[in-house]
Amino acid sequence: MEPKPKKYVRIEIQTNSSSHHVCFKCRKQFRKPVDALVSLSHTGEVLETRVYDGNLKTYSCPQCAQPMTHLGKNFRPPPQDDIEGWEVARRLSDAGFKFGYTSQGSTKRLRDVSAFIERNRRKSEGEQLLDKWKAADK
Repeated sequence: MEPKPKKYVRIEIQTNSSSHHVCFKCRKQFRKPVDALVSLSHTGEVLETRVYDGNLKTYSCPQCAQPMTHLGKNFRPPPQDDIEGWEVARRLSDAGFKFGYTSQGSTKRLRDVSAFIERNRRKSEGEQLLDKWKAADK
């Protein structure tokens, strides 16, 4: 006879840390709480804790009520009147880049965004293998 699987519950909690969310329409940044998901056993024992940096909740802009975009802890917004800087941030965000715990750098000029995205995007295993072959042929 197989043992019964443990029953558990998942609880969403807010931590004491915060992360940056932006409204591209208003060109403003807001700090919002970082969420965590805790799994508890039927006895109350903590089975697992996962911290989600802004991925559990969607926050609305307090000024225009549009959904804000989570850009990570290390995002430094351009000045509100820097339209080009905000467009760079929007394009990087749309391409999946976050401003978290990475040292990959970034670009600040709109004309360099496409090349930066192409150089730094995540590649499939096949694309990585093809790049190695091309480098070996040189």
